[in-house]
Amino acid sequence: MAAKVKWLDENGRECKPTKGAKGAWWVVVHDQGRRKKRRFGPRKADKARAHSVVREIDKLLATGTYWAAQEPREETPPPLLCREALERWLLTYSATLKPSYQVSAGDVIRLHLAPFFGDQDVRELNEERLLEYVRMKLAEPRPPRKEGGVALPPIKPATIRLHLAILRRVLGLLERDGKIQRNPARGIGELLRRVGRSIASETEEAQHWTRSEVERLIAIARKHEPRFAPLLVLLFSTGVRRGEALGLQWSDVDFDSRVLTVRRSITKEGVGTPKSGKARRVPMTPALADELFDLLATRRREVLANGWKEVPEWLFPAEPGCRKEEGATEATQRTLLGGGRPDASNAERTWLRLRRRAQAQGIRPLKLHCTRHTWATFALKAGKSVRWVADVLGHADPALTLRIYAHAMREEETDLSFADFGVGGRTTKEGGDVVRDGPGRPYTAPGFDEAAVSSLDGVESTAEDESDSDDFEVVAQARVELATPAFSVRCSTN
Repeated sequence: MAAKVKWLDENGRECKPTKGAKGAWWVVVHDQGRRKKRRFGPRKADKARAHSVVREIDKLLATGTYWAAQEPREETPPPLLCREALERWLLTYSATLKPSYQVSAGDVIRLHLAPFFGDQDVRELNEERLLEYVRMKLAEPRPPRKEGGVALPPIKPATIRLHLAILRRVLGLLERDGKIQRNPARGIGELLRRVGRSIASETEEAQHWTRSEVERLIAIARKHEPRFAPLLVLLFSTGVRRGEALGLQWSDVDFDSRVLTVRRSITKEGVGTPKSGKARRVPMTPALADELFDLLATRRREVLANGWKEVPEWLFPAEPGCRKEEGATEATQRTLLGGGRPDASNAERTWLRLRRRAQAQGIRPLKLHCTRHTWATFALKAGKSVRWVADVLGHADPALTLRIYAHAMREEETDLSFADFGVGGRTTKEGGDVVRDGPGRPYTAPGFDEAAVSSLDGVESTAEDESDSDDFEVVAQARVELATPAFSVRCSTN
């Protein structure tokens, strides 16, 4: 029997290679009741190399010396250290990553992944080794942020999942290139979710403020942080991310249509696109439109007070009052004097000051990102569709919205009028009364309000009916249907 080149999927089943399919080219030898396989990789070059090896194997099979000589073996490749693979990935693919993600991924590699996996060959990684990392991180004590402060709580499984997501991404590229046979981190997401459920003492929900807390928080902001108050109102009224709100310009505001267009995001690393990479339109409430219109009037007054040439293009520009800096460029000087690009770090410091004041007055000290959770929770409780909420939030998949905010969905519906097609007709509300559109019945089923249904309106009594009126009233009160009288004419016998 000759050797063959076959495409096997990730489960080892033979199939036809298609675009995007997961699998690789294999050389399969079946001879003298024995079977041997060897993996080459998913690329065309791997297929050509496999055919070259098959020709050599066929020669050995023809002479009967294959099992003695075995197929030609390549030299043992040098070890592929995990640390080198992670650093090479960050350097090679940095152009495809957002600046903020570059920084966070670099910190995760330097502080967490490299110290643990650093000198291990990636070909030797398995699920057991990944679980060792999980156990170590869950048990690892975290020092306080400041000397003499309170120790930080252990790292959560969700954070560990983000760590290993970077490793999974690197291993996936190595698997694609044929350098490893299988990505052991492929199912780490579900594995960490199970770990989180096993150690959790209670279920977690997206935290949000109550309506009373929102109103009090905005009132405190207007009193103590008046420049921050319009930003806070916008966050609560639209559900946009903080960076997206800071990235808004006056050209993005349509007062006529009451719509904001989210095109950019500002973080500590600079200006970039929104997290989804796409622009989206967000509706404004009338109150928010009034708030922003008043803010525009304030900016015009600041133009005169600060000697600016024009109204700053940003809704929330850098605050005025900073000193001049010698040798600074015009753009930098404008930021220092106020009116330039918003400062994400300054917005964070302002929020922390405001949160401490609010906490002293009994308001929960949640993160500023919880303004987004608050908006989404209120929207779903108001009956807005998951699809609409996902579009406004910028979620590509509504399933993500449903998974995060399932607690806000209505658990029970008592209004079933949309499916009321019974004998009595559809029930509607008119001035608080129940009205039956159909012909009606002289009595109602158990559980309905008899006073809301006219039992005998429009039914004329006759002499024959008067004798049975007492019996009918008793039967109606007992909610038992009267027997149907026998017909004088039976069915035809034809």
